[in-house]
Amino acid sequence: MRSRLSLAGLPLDRRAELPLYQQLAAALRPRILDGSLPAGTRLPGSRAMAVELGCSRAIVQAACDLLYAEGYLQSTPRGGVRIAAVAKGDAPAAGEQPAPRLSGRWQAMLDIDYVSDLGSPFSSGTPDLEEFPFELWARLLRQSWQKPRADLCRAMSPLGWAPLRAATAEYLGAVRGLLCRPEEVVITPASAGALDLCCRMLLDPGDEVWVEEPGFIEARSSLLAAGARLVPVPVDGKGLVVAEGIRRAPKARLAVVTPSHQFPLGIAMALDRRLELLDWARRQESWIIEDDYNSEFRHRESMAAALKSLDRSGRVIYLGTFSKVMLPSLRLGYLVAHPGFVEAFGRGRARIDVHSAGTAQPALAAFLSEGHLLRYLRRMRKLYAARQQAVLAAIDELLPDLLEVAPTAAGLHLTALFTPAMAARMTDREASARSGQAGNYIQPLSQCYLGPPDRQGLVIGYGRLRAEEAQPRLAAVAARLRA
Repeated sequence: MRSRLSLAGLPLDRRAELPLYQQLAAALRPRILDGSLPAGTRLPGSRAMAVELGCSRAIVQAACDLLYAEGYLQSTPRGGVRIAAVAKGDAPAAGEQPAPRLSGRWQAMLDIDYVSDLGSPFSSGTPDLEEFPFELWARLLRQSWQKPRADLCRAMSPLGWAPLRAATAEYLGAVRGLLCRPEEVVITPASAGALDLCCRMLLDPGDEVWVEEPGFIEARSSLLAAGARLVPVPVDGKGLVVAEGIRRAPKARLAVVTPSHQFPLGIAMALDRRLELLDWARRQESWIIEDDYNSEFRHRESMAAALKSLDRSGRVIYLGTFSKVMLPSLRLGYLVAHPGFVEAFGRGRARIDVHSAGTAQPALAAFLSEGHLLRYLRRMRKLYAARQQAVLAAIDELLPDLLEVAPTAAGLHLTALFTPAMAARMTDREASARSGQAGNYIQPLSQCYLGPPDRQGLVIGYGRLRAEEAQPRLAAVAARLRA
């Protein structure tokens, strides 16, 4: 004789958002799958179940209808409703989550030794959000969406909203001296998203890629996720050592560089190195991705020209972002490339993520075309220059025997190299850990290396650091380093 269903231990929570009939079905499914309720078990009548559960008969009937439709229950002639014979899978234990089997490329990306410093006052890439003109930005968003144009409500071009592409081209001419046409501009999910899409477009698994050593960790993640074989190329006082890159991987498919403001050392690539790099790319039919990292925040009058401005063979893909100069959550950036590249990029992107989020694009176009971003940048350059000077003064007062640091002409960070005395005391990772204990985590320079580091230091951001906070916070760091 078949057993009857017991409803003991199946409480229904009337305060939960999940409807009661779904709660009942959810409680019965795992019991059926793990064999606690064997096939053939007969269900009591809906009225009897409702009485035992303390709910309405309609709730029981709705739960049974759902389980019947899913194949967990079956009706038999003169036998009422019974538990169906369901194939028993390897049902996980309660609360157990399956461990995903990752691809080798994804695991290689996760294996990068990386600790985020975004919550630290010394974060190397975070702008000051308190100075952003939020009221103005909110007004531009309202103007775009109170009575939106029809084209804003439909899917956009994979290349971006046309007025924003035109405004970006004009902005780059004014800020970077980079003369380009709107048809050469693509709106992307910030520079990180642009790099990811370019890697998928240009690289096959196993392709060699030059990366700066030391260099930008986030860029390496996208390259590894694309299956690239990274070739570290050293950086000296003139920037990327192109001759060494040619020696190590002469037929590399791609080089990823930060020539105007190298991360993390802050060096601008010399003209002869730029021409050497362009010549290599032209001869090998390779590509160069130029990440123009934080060049908008240039503290001196002299402006290092973009590598793209020297490109005559169309081998340079120029990347930039509005996220770091405006709001990190904006997640909008751009690439500038030869129209042939842009056309192929757009056709492929239409099959992947269609286009960048469109909500902010019209407001951003107005923010650019009405000159608001240029005015904001002029104000922020002065602010960041003062903060850099405050950090330099604090290091000179508190840590002159342990850190060597020089001002840079751009960006939101300084790289302080260890003196021999400091290198004899501890590694930069130990120094980073000690500063973090005081609530002032500072990124270790060695984290930016693929191979063994040839120097030790700290990457000290000041974008979020008020000038008056530099001395007390670095005093706390100094106390930890000297302990």
